[in-house]
Amino acid sequence: MASLLLSSAVPVFAQYQFNLMEDYIQIGAGNYFVHLDKESQVKKTVLSVLKANRFPSQDLIFNKGKNLFFAGYYVNPSDDQYMYVVHALRGREGYDLFFLYCVNTLTHHFEYTEGKDLYSLVYDPQQNTSSVFTSFGATLVEEK
Repeated sequence: MASLLLSSAVPVFAQYQFNLMEDYIQIGAGNYFVHLDKESQVKKTVLSVLKANRFPSQDLIFNKGKNLFFAGYYVNPSDDQYMYVVHALRGREGYDLFFLYCVNTLTHHFEYTEGKDLYSLVYDPQQNTSSVFTSFGATLVEEK
């Protein structure tokens, strides 16, 4: 019963936290992290946050079974100095889901491994210019 209540509260918590960034346009506003146990919970949470904030979106790619389960971005249309990044990494037990509101500059977000290969996810405003919430991928850093 407790897990049912917790799983139903997670999307509401995520929506509330993500709405804060619209009220306080500042670096760090609305940034938060949530840990989820299943891929289906990650997908449901991401989609519910996008819907609650009325983000226009295109087909989003969720990579079932990979360490980078999801990564997407959206440039703030009312102030293009800022952008939103959402990414989900597979951890030892479940998935770590991050919602970030950042300055729209070249920003290195994180590195992760797929097998023995090292990848990085880098948001680049020169390349990432979509006006809808869009999935984006990572770059191979080192192949072993």
